[in-house]
Amino acid sequence: MDKFIRQLTHDNRAFQDQWPNTFDKIHELIDNCEQKNTNILVFKIKALDAIVDYILAEPITSEEPVYVKIALIKLILKFIINDPLPSLTDIARHFQRILDVNNIFNEWYLSCIEAFHYECQLFQGLSSTKSIDSIGSIFQSLQKHPFLNDQTNKDMEEKWQEYLSRRLFSPLTMDTNVLNREETMVAMRSTFQQFFRSIACMSHQSRIWLAVVETLTRTLPTIFDSYKNPNDAQIYLRACMEPPISSDLIYLMVKSYKRNVNLLEENFNLVLTVIEKLLTLNHLSEARQFVIQVVLEHFDVFVNMEALIQMFIRVCPLIHADYRNDFCHEILSSVTYKLGNVKCNKSLAPSCFDLVLCILNLCVIEAPKCAESLLEKKEFYPWKELAPRFNDLVRSCVAYEQIDIKSYWSDLDSLSNILRLVGDRAKINMVIFRATHEPALQAVLRWSRSDDNDNTKIWSTHVYRMAEAMFGLIDQQKITADSFSQFLKALHQKIVDNQQVDYEENIRIQMRSFFTTLATHLAKYIELLKTLPQEVHRQLASFIVDTLACPIQYENGQTSFEHIAAMQLWYKIGPCLTNDTDARLYGSCIKKLYSLACDDNEKTFYDWWSMFWNVVGMKLPNVAADYVEDFLSDTIDRKNIAVASLLPMLYTKCPEPYHARLNDLINVIFDGDAAYVSLLGHLFLVIVKEHPELITANQLDHLFSSIEGRTDVGYEMFSIFQGLGLVANAKPYLFHNYRNVLLRFVVEQHNLSAFNCLQQYFIASTIIGGEETANECLTILINLLKTDTGITNDIRTQIFHACQLIGIINKTTLHAKRTDLMEFQSYAECRTLIDFIDGNKMSEENQAMINRTRDELGYIEKRVITNLNVRVNVVDTQLSNVTEQVQVHTKEIERIDAKTLSYVPSEWGRQVCQLLNVKIDNDWRLLGKRFGYSTSELRHWSMQADPCMTLLNEWFMTHKTDEATYGLVKMLEEIGRQDAAKIIREAVVAAGELIPDDMPIEIKRLPPVFLSYQWGAQKAVTNLKKHLEAAGYSCWMDTGQMGGGDKLFAKIDAGIRGAKVII
Repeated sequence: MDKFIRQLTHDNRAFQDQWPNTFDKIHELIDNCEQKNTNILVFKIKALDAIVDYILAEPITSEEPVYVKIALIKLILKFIINDPLPSLTDIARHFQRILDVNNIFNEWYLSCIEAFHYECQLFQGLSSTKSIDSIGSIFQSLQKHPFLNDQTNKDMEEKWQEYLSRRLFSPLTMDTNVLNREETMVAMRSTFQQFFRSIACMSHQSRIWLAVVETLTRTLPTIFDSYKNPNDAQIYLRACMEPPISSDLIYLMVKSYKRNVNLLEENFNLVLTVIEKLLTLNHLSEARQFVIQVVLEHFDVFVNMEALIQMFIRVCPLIHADYRNDFCHEILSSVTYKLGNVKCNKSLAPSCFDLVLCILNLCVIEAPKCAESLLEKKEFYPWKELAPRFNDLVRSCVAYEQIDIKSYWSDLDSLSNILRLVGDRAKINMVIFRATHEPALQAVLRWSRSDDNDNTKIWSTHVYRMAEAMFGLIDQQKITADSFSQFLKALHQKIVDNQQVDYEENIRIQMRSFFTTLATHLAKYIELLKTLPQEVHRQLASFIVDTLACPIQYENGQTSFEHIAAMQLWYKIGPCLTNDTDARLYGSCIKKLYSLACDDNEKTFYDWWSMFWNVVGMKLPNVAADYVEDFLSDTIDRKNIAVASLLPMLYTKCPEPYHARLNDLINVIFDGDAAYVSLLGHLFLVIVKEHPELITANQLDHLFSSIEGRTDVGYEMFSIFQGLGLVANAKPYLFHNYRNVLLRFVVEQHNLSAFNCLQQYFIASTIIGGEETANECLTILINLLKTDTGITNDIRTQIFHACQLIGIINKTTLHAKRTDLMEFQSYAECRTLIDFIDGNKMSEENQAMINRTRDELGYIEKRVITNLNVRVNVVDTQLSNVTEQVQVHTKEIERIDAKTLSYVPSEWGRQVCQLLNVKIDNDWRLLGKRFGYSTSELRHWSMQADPCMTLLNEWFMTHKTDEATYGLVKMLEEIGRQDAAKIIREAVVAAGELIPDDMPIEIKRLPPVFLSYQWGAQKAVTNLKKHLEAAGYSCWMDTGQMGGGDKLFAKIDAGIRGAKVII
């Protein structure tokens, strides 16, 4: 039969014509073989060999195969598979001969293969007998054919795809004549693994093999879950990274490793190698499968985190620029999130930080989010040890300035979060500032101005957000005046630009936020720098003037950033001004502010103006004196008290404006609340202390008319009554009509200040009027003691004191009242007075009190005589003795004032200051500390040309002259400066005076806050005092424990004298 088959024609037409004879002949040969008892198996193998030779010899054309030729093949194959059946190995071997043909991709060979498949039930037999070698050989033959897409016509491709993926390999479990039965694949796992690997590598360019891969995957998705040889696992893993990369192979491998953590544990390093290789080949999707489904899936069970981190550190710089964003989004985001939230050994911290830097260096939009996830890991990083690396981190963040983002929000906003996080850590680990300061400073300077110096450069919103956060990385202690000047110049230019350029809304909002933050930090820098060069002050003044021309609010009602920026800087300027020249640079600002406050009724700018003067006016009174007329106008015309406290201090520098407005001052003194009355009353006191002769009868009448109707007189009247007392000293004749008004306040309201004024009037009148006036005054005083309404202890004590003053002037008249006074001898003060009348020897204490009374009288007499010399050119002969007494006390005339403005005595001041200004351990600084002045006050005075004179001036301004001199000498001796103390003592003796060995005063600086109140509000004021003192402000208040009379007045006098603020 084999000879007959080999001689058959290949011509289709001839073969069809001969087919009936051929068909009969074949049957005849088959019958003869069976009848002749021939070796049938040999016969069948020869026939099989011949038919395969015929198949292979068939010319390949584009025509469809002739049906009768296929019929011939099927006829022979049916004969062969009948009993006795040749071995499947022989059939498979001949089948494989067809598969081995190079150009198999045609319909003829497909038809022949299908004939073998179905007629011989070849694959059912091979699968059922587990013919590993035969199946393996078939796989090897199949693998030779790439079945490339578009290698032949579409119809032919579909037929081959249908055969291989639905017939030879079938997805249906019911099919038996297939090679991919599950049990077969399991039994031949290694063979199928090799075959799958081979065709998977071709599937990316062959739809036929892709279909086969899908079929095999569906049949046994766990094909790579185990291996016959342990080394096979690594072989197939390496195959995943060998070009061409097979996504299908990787898919199955990933699924297997996902299911089997042991595989990962045994091959973890190789898995990382595969991931790294895939990433460098830009196969991100395949690499992501390994990372997400394998590494992160088993992260909590088994993952060598150090190896994983180091792999990403190596691979980050190797990722192609076009794929970096996807790399971050698809892979790194999940890895860093996992690393950021899992418990890690802290030894990994340096590697994690290195990875953060590598991620940031990718410089793509998605990178900062990944870096942030890893960097914000809490209680993990050794920040101090990592400090030198933050220079790199800052520079990496700065590099993102080149990315242009139009939207308001973006993923790049994570950069500002990273910088803020670093800033927070730097607050605790200051060493970080060493690495961040310079790059942060340069970046913010660049972002605050344009690169080409024309201020047209507009950065994206994420850059401005970075800039805001970057301020936290600048070491404020290293800020210089030059850096400050550059920032201020940029801010100033932006203010100018805002008036000219219409920015996009998103940019405008973020830009304003940044420059507002810049202004906030400039304000902090002013505080830290403490003093600024004159040129910087000139810049600041120009900046403030320009911002004042900008609107306070935008159309939507929001406060403008220009206004906010100026406000923050303005409030810091005053404290840093240390000399008149710098302060005067702000003249245009001050004038503009006052104009806006007054003409435009802008309260905000009034607050700016008043705050400036309350800070600067006290330090630089010469500058403030230039604006006294504005201060007077603000206080008198506008009824404001914000700067009123400066007026008393400035009076001696330019009294003329005060005198010009004295009548206005008196007319409005009672037009405000208690605080207003108190402040203007104090100013009134300062003026009349120097020039009581300025007060006219009409002014006095207006004052008493205003006072007469008041029923709620409190401490706010203290200065007014005391000032009236000074006027009464100088012009007692003007007070005759107002004696009853004062008496009413004493009797009905028990007002001690009113009595003090009345006392001054009585004494001055007695000096001028003699015995008759003395008798009248004593009668009124004794009648006051007898009044039915009752007299307070304070006033009673002061009445006895007044009687004593009159008695010193005219003892005979006082002696005549001894009987009347005996009625009140139950009072110690009265008994002392009677002893004085009787000439009895007194106790040392009482004698000292009498001596002080004589001194006090001397001061009063001085004023009375001075005023009389102005009015007339002669002095009454009865006052000759008084004149002699007054000369002894000329140097202490300031004691009558309740708020003295005395200065250091010239007789010894300069000489003592020259000694104490020499820098040694017990110089003026130690003296200031012993007096109780604060470090900040001493530091401020140290910047003056004569710090010691400034200190002593403050001491003498806040104490009476005799007390100040006594306290100074005492303290100098305590700190071992007998040289200075000796100079003072000698100067005092030369002036005909003495410094007592002891005085009942406390040698310390007085509280800067004086609290004046009515008794009903004592509880609330006590609470206020606690809060003020908790905030660092020492306070003086009368709690009713200091007694009355001289003691009370002395305490009040000292309290007001030492106060900077009266509430």
